[in-house]
Amino acid sequence: MVQQRTRDEVPVEETWNLADLFATPDDWEREREALLRDLAQLEELRGTLGAGPSQVLRVLTLADELDQRVSKLYAYALLARDQDTRDTVAAERYERAVHLGTLVGRASAWIAPELLATYDDDRLLRLPEEEPGLVPFRRLFERLVRERPHIRSAEVEELLAETTPLAQAPSTAFTLLDNADIRYGTVTDVDGSTVELTKGRYLVLLERRDRRVRQQAYEVFNAPYLAHRHTLAALLSAANQRDVFYARARRYESALHAALHPDNIPIEVYTTLIQLVRQHASLLQRYLALRKRVLGLERLRTFDLYVPLVERPERSYSYQEARDLVVAALQPLGPDYVEPLRQGLASRWVDVHETVGKRSGGYSLGVYGVHPYILLNWNGTLREVFTLAHEVGHAMHSYFSSREQPHPTAEYTIFVAEVASTFNERLLMRSLLQRATDPRERAALVNDALDTFRTALFRQTLFAEFELETHRAVERGAGLSADGLCDLYGSLIADYYGPDLELDNEVRHEWSRVPHFYRAFYVYQYATGLVAATALARRVLSGDEDARQRYLRFLAAGSSKDSLDLLRDAGVDLTTPEPYLAAFATMEQDLATLEEALRRLGMLQPA
Repeated sequence: MVQQRTRDEVPVEETWNLADLFATPDDWEREREALLRDLAQLEELRGTLGAGPSQVLRVLTLADELDQRVSKLYAYALLARDQDTRDTVAAERYERAVHLGTLVGRASAWIAPELLATYDDDRLLRLPEEEPGLVPFRRLFERLVRERPHIRSAEVEELLAETTPLAQAPSTAFTLLDNADIRYGTVTDVDGSTVELTKGRYLVLLERRDRRVRQQAYEVFNAPYLAHRHTLAALLSAANQRDVFYARARRYESALHAALHPDNIPIEVYTTLIQLVRQHASLLQRYLALRKRVLGLERLRTFDLYVPLVERPERSYSYQEARDLVVAALQPLGPDYVEPLRQGLASRWVDVHETVGKRSGGYSLGVYGVHPYILLNWNGTLREVFTLAHEVGHAMHSYFSSREQPHPTAEYTIFVAEVASTFNERLLMRSLLQRATDPRERAALVNDALDTFRTALFRQTLFAEFELETHRAVERGAGLSADGLCDLYGSLIADYYGPDLELDNEVRHEWSRVPHFYRAFYVYQYATGLVAATALARRVLSGDEDARQRYLRFLAAGSSKDSLDLLRDAGVDLTTPEPYLAAFATMEQDLATLEEALRRLGMLQPA
């Protein structure tokens, strides 16, 4: 039976190096204790901000230093936990890090209310002119002015900061259930071997030509979530209640408004995305009808959505091969981008392999003053090569912003985060198409591009609408039960995917295993990110040197401007329908290309 590896079976060079953060757990503990002692310094400065700009600088500098230190402590604890979620010592360290973050938040909670009570809006915005040392905090003052109606008294802010561990409880519980407790059982592969199912292997098995294997993997994988659906509904309900509580505590109109307003994203960006994607759902439904015809199926099931329409020679990529492919694909960005990336990938930024207890999926975590970290769960598929390109996009965004920005503006917003990652996927797709000489391989790659539109644009927008409706239900006092969530999710699947996809019990329960739902209103940014990245990549790949330079400046800009302004500077305006319509036009062109390729290959007869 194929089993997961343990961590000590993985080559050390293919694990991340936590010693770049802290040499040992003891060093981490000593820094935690030192930070606890230093928190008192901030409390001693309470009530002094009225002394003038120099005192404001002293307070904000200390608060920023404490924030940077706790972020590093948190990063170490998170990464150590995620490399083995069964490690109780690491789990306890992570809880201490969360608690420390709460203490730092509480210790600095008085600053914003005192600044707003001491200075009017005009004076706040002039402070950097009076004290040049405050220039790195200009964005903080701008945000305070915008958020003035939503910042409460120092006492209330301290109380809200104290609730951080409670706020994270639903997500923490889901993460542990999803990664440490759930076991999926086994699946019989096409060659008769018994495979222990994991999240990484699940995606591989969904690409099998043998439909029996796909269906068995689908049913085995979903069984634990169906069995725990009431618990998972309660956790998701708690996460939604948390979001609504914070929105009301800060006097926002809604949870959606609370999520978007701090980054100055108009509600219309969110609702227009849903509206436009719904208007173009026929593109997705046309693709599914094509998939159903080519696969020769009477009924299209969810487990039929990942098998390639065009069979390519079975290929497994080593991590080293994937790394070379990604670096080659990113050459259009020039040596300023590629060389730091090459060095980083050779310096243990990445934890590569799926091992027992390791957190599933993939992510990148930037750490200011150190370097980014990337989590993967390598399974050798082409999809995993794209995951590497995606996470490298996040990592290099963090790298450039940390290198070029002071700490207060180094962290880019979530809204722009998915642009850099999806941009890299577009460059990788272009590179692979240029390398492919076999017509079947080229058709398969166009199929992959369409699957990206299906998953990143349509599926994530469906997720976004689901999130919007669950939060609205909580806001009007309705409960979120497992049955109600299934009914809502099922109706959205029917609307988006149309009549060719069978609405089975497993897909109606898909909401129960989506970790992003515990980070409110995050997923829509995958869709807007794809739209923006498609436009930006097209210009860079055309050889436009100005477009390349503007894009690199965007990566280095952090949060030095509002997100929409940063994207406008790079060359795309997401407040207009044009980039969305261009993305739909690209998908329609890809559909026509695939249909013609399938006809040439004799795989698609006239309807």
